[in-house]
Amino acid sequence: MKIPYVIGEEYNRRRDLHDQFGGNRQGGMCKCAAYPIMFLFTGPGGEQHGYADEFTRDGRFLYTGEGQVGNMTFTRGNLALRNHLEEERHVLLFEQARKGFCRYRGEFSYIGHHFSTRPDREGYNREAIIFELAPEPLELIKTLPISEEDTTKKPITIPRNISLQELRSLAKSGSSDSVRSKSVRARLFVRNQAVKRYALMRAEGVCECCEKDAPFMTKTNDPYLEVHHLHRVSDGGPDSPEGVAAICPNCHRNIHNGVRGVDINEKLKKKIVSIESKILG
Repeated sequence: MKIPYVIGEEYNRRRDLHDQFGGNRQGGMCKCAAYPIMFLFTGPGGEQHGYADEFTRDGRFLYTGEGQVGNMTFTRGNLALRNHLEEERHVLLFEQARKGFCRYRGEFSYIGHHFSTRPDREGYNREAIIFELAPEPLELIKTLPISEEDTTKKPITIPRNISLQELRSLAKSGSSDSVRSKSVRARLFVRNQAVKRYALMRAEGVCECCEKDAPFMTKTNDPYLEVHHLHRVSDGGPDSPEGVAAICPNCHRNIHNGVRGVDINEKLKKKIVSIESKILG
């Protein structure tokens, strides 16, 4: 299907989008019943309700799922976005421009998601779904130089016996080479996993914030710690070994919800810089 929109151009949402293709005229996620299209809308107006969407340094777009009250679930628009590749549906992103008009940012594809604690419409904290979207063509994403393997059939995994330095190299690697779309998804997946694994291995079972042992062991006999991003995602948090810390659940909740959360996070940033400098020698 040929997309009739030009990146950077403004369009009247009612006349140019919904009158032509249908879809909910009010919501932020609009699946068109009669066409293989899904509209996504973003803008600053939703930040007060936890809808803080943003681009990352490697070109991904982090888009907050739908659901105004309570934990978000994979129903309706959230389910449609997660499954759009299987349904062969085009996902088109628009941002608020002026009253009644939106600016086309391009076509995007779902490559993953994570959960984040965000306030709902009533001001209560809830688990929000944060979709990780990549622009089409996916070659625009900075990627890892690993094998071009199709993760839809055989997921790529990182060996458990990999060294800390090898993990760090994998997490830091990047390339702007053009590659096939499936390879890009594979590379993004491996890089994100490498960053998380690196932080957990670096911590050696001890919270990097309060310096106490992990509260319990997991079913795989690993110390349970959570990977915390020290910076906003748009500042490179998910993709940098220096931008993450492995911390206990109590410290994690304290940073996000406690009255001294910002101060604790700032001290943790300095601690991780010191730890990384020792690792690098």
